[in-house]
Amino acid sequence: MAGTLEALLLKSSEQDPRQAALPTVPLAVGSGLVLLPLTEEIVASGAPTAADDPPVDGFYALTSGVAEWARRLSLHGDVAYLHTEFFGGVGFHAAVAWRDGAVAWGPLFTATSAGEAEDHYETVADSRDMAVNVMLRWLGVRRLDQHDEFAAVGLTRWRWTAEWAALVTRQPRPAV
Repeated sequence: MAGTLEALLLKSSEQDPRQAALPTVPLAVGSGLVLLPLTEEIVASGAPTAADDPPVDGFYALTSGVAEWARRLSLHGDVAYLHTEFFGGVGFHAAVAWRDGAVAWGPLFTATSAGEAEDHYETVADSRDMAVNVMLRWLGVRRLDQHDEFAAVGLTRWRWTAEWAALVTRQPRPAV
């Protein structure tokens, strides 16, 4: 199985002004999380200069423009960035989270085996210790009867960012 997912997760409520203004997809009922898929179109609507920005140190895809957008969004509730890439069961996770306008968790970089990512990625034996699962626990997600937090919130539903984006309105909405 292969897949690449790059997204922001927002800890949200129905009264959250971000939810109406952003093209998000609700995750598992009760998780309080919505997913904002980071396609070129969506990034251009919220962080117009991000496409020209270099990646933030340690990350392959998180640009300073997207990080700044996430920081601003976190003034209204927790925001987390995730990037996963897998092919044939091996791959990596990168994650970081903001609260109240500042980095509050991470960053954490993990890989399933040595050589799957750069040297600063920690190799972990148990998928439950991958960066996105650890970040989801920080956000309050419990795996309950699921294999891990990734599955518990429904992130296994689609493997590609574009598949998640197909679930939201295709017209960019104003950034919050």
